[in-house]
Amino acid sequence: MDLQERVRLKKANRSELYSLEPPFPYTNFLIELSNACNHACLFCAHQKMKRKVGKIDPKMAERALRQAYELGTREVGLYATGEPFIVPELADYVKLAKDIGYEYVYITSNGALATPERIRAVVDAGVDSVKFSINAPERRMYAFIHGKDDFDTVMENLKYLNQYRKESGRSFKIYVTGILTRFTEAMRDDYFTVFEGLADQIVFKDVYNQGGYMPEIDYLLRCTHDKEVYRRCNLPFDALCVTCEGYLSVENADFENMLIVADLNKVSLKDGWYGEKMKEVRWMFLQDKLCGTLCDGCVHHKQLPAQPLMPEYATPNDDIYVDYPVRKRIKDAGFDYQKLVYVPMAADIIHPGHIHILRTASSLGRVVVGLFSDEAIRSYKPEPYMCYEQRKTVVESIQGVALVVEQSSKDYEQNLRKFKPDYMVHGTDWREGPLAAVRQKAFDIMAEWGGEIVEPEYTQGISSTELKKKAKEALQ
Repeated sequence: MDLQERVRLKKANRSELYSLEPPFPYTNFLIELSNACNHACLFCAHQKMKRKVGKIDPKMAERALRQAYELGTREVGLYATGEPFIVPELADYVKLAKDIGYEYVYITSNGALATPERIRAVVDAGVDSVKFSINAPERRMYAFIHGKDDFDTVMENLKYLNQYRKESGRSFKIYVTGILTRFTEAMRDDYFTVFEGLADQIVFKDVYNQGGYMPEIDYLLRCTHDKEVYRRCNLPFDALCVTCEGYLSVENADFENMLIVADLNKVSLKDGWYGEKMKEVRWMFLQDKLCGTLCDGCVHHKQLPAQPLMPEYATPNDDIYVDYPVRKRIKDAGFDYQKLVYVPMAADIIHPGHIHILRTASSLGRVVVGLFSDEAIRSYKPEPYMCYEQRKTVVESIQGVALVVEQSSKDYEQNLRKFKPDYMVHGTDWREGPLAAVRQKAFDIMAEWGGEIVEPEYTQGISSTELKKKAKEALQ
């Protein structure tokens, strides 16, 4: 099976897999030797990860390898969220897997740390394929995408890998993959020129919401030719991923351990694969009822709230959906991008003034509404008619609103610093009254990263406060 076919099978409609107790995977087994990485790829959630960096316990790695082999697995990849060549013992793990009997042991690397010494070690240990993930075929774009100016180093390491294959006489495969974004999709043909004679196969993947952690990919990085609205995923039915902590995850890009289904320090790999938590996940996939999981946003190309499957193993990260790191890098590189527009509002009674504000905001970019909590409204207005969740349901349904987040006080500082919007939109009514001081503070904060505040003229003759007042008088 070639690399392109392996990629295709991850999304293929393989009906024979779809059950609560599918066959134990023969292939598609990854062990995360470490979650550390020396690059910060534009599309990768590693740049936002708060999970503790570490590496797998050798005993856990060996136990997982032996248990999977006994259950019929014959192929293993020694990587997941991290860079495998960071791990000094990489060659030892390759040898261990081959000694156990694995028929195909493979590595995916960004290649920057694949020095001649390390290459010789893993090749001599018996690796069956080495794949270099090179996400742009020229130096300037490579540095932008990878976050490191290592293109020349990677090229030299790739050349040495080919050289040593000839010298050693070993028959392992050499692959190059490119994850295409809207910035690199036009460079696809260049790969075949740049890497001519250096790879047995060059395979491309369109960038996607990696592990559910990167919804901003859909509106900032997605290829222009990619019109997918539903992403089929076979991972819960045909893939094993053991994290460096010794957990079994549904996803090999589980940066904060939000998709853990079993602790292999406590149960066997077999019990984890056929356990109740994994069955629950498979049921959700079979019924397309993924609400509340990271998988929901990934499968349906949406930004949706998510909770970990097993909270005791997850690392809390309130900033996991914040897209500022990606927006900033695009902006700093001088590329155009969809701006983020923050609109604070109470929205207790929706009226034409709100619609005017939101239309203005949507003309500037992607609209995130900072909806005041009930407590925030009470701090300067009468009791809201509708509770926060009711108001959120209404605002989410308004055309042009991409996301609704809670604003817990009439002071905008917390959300402004968290999201770092390109624009903030607010009517001129805050120039005087209880929000005047807050307004000046917002201007000062936005200026810190070059953000702008846009103030559409206040819609005269209507306000939610007046509407409430008239409604109250009518009832008296």
